[in-house]
Amino acid sequence: MQIELFDMKNNRKTYILLILSIAWALLIFYFCTMSSDKIPRLRIPHMDKVAHAGFFFIQSVFLSLLFNFQTKKNYFQIILLSTLVAFLYGGLIEVLQSKFFNRTGDLYDLIADVLGGFVGAMTYPTVLRIYRKIFKTDT
Repeated sequence: MQIELFDMKNNRKTYILLILSIAWALLIFYFCTMSSDKIPRLRIPHMDKVAHAGFFFIQSVFLSLLFNFQTKKNYFQIILLSTLVAFLYGGLIEVLQSKFFNRTGDLYDLIADVLGGFVGAMTYPTVLRIYRKIFKTDT
C-alpha cells in the first residue's frame, strides 16, 4: 500500500501551508529560546503567556488548514491533532529551555501554548470559510 504525502490537486496550498508552518515553528523556537536578557520587558501582567498563546494560535491555524487540505480527517480529529502538536511542540520547547538554553521551563507557558493551539484549531473552520469565500472554491 502506497501512501502519498501530498495530494496533487492541492499541491500549491500544501506547499504554502507547509512552508508557513515550518517557518512559524522556527520563529516560535527562536523567540522561546532566546536569552532572557534580550526579551523586551513590558509592564503588562502575564504578557509572556499571551505571547505564547498567540504564537501557538497561529501555528495551529496553519497546521489545521494543512491537515484539512491533506487528510480525510473530520473537524474534531483535526482540532485534536493540532492541539496535540501544540502540546508536544510546546512541551519540547519548555524542556529544551531548561536543559540547554539557560531558561526555565514553565508549566504555565505550556498551558498557554496548548490553549493557544486549541483556540487556533477551533478557529480554523472560520478561517476555512473565509478562504473559500475569498477564492470562491470548495476545497
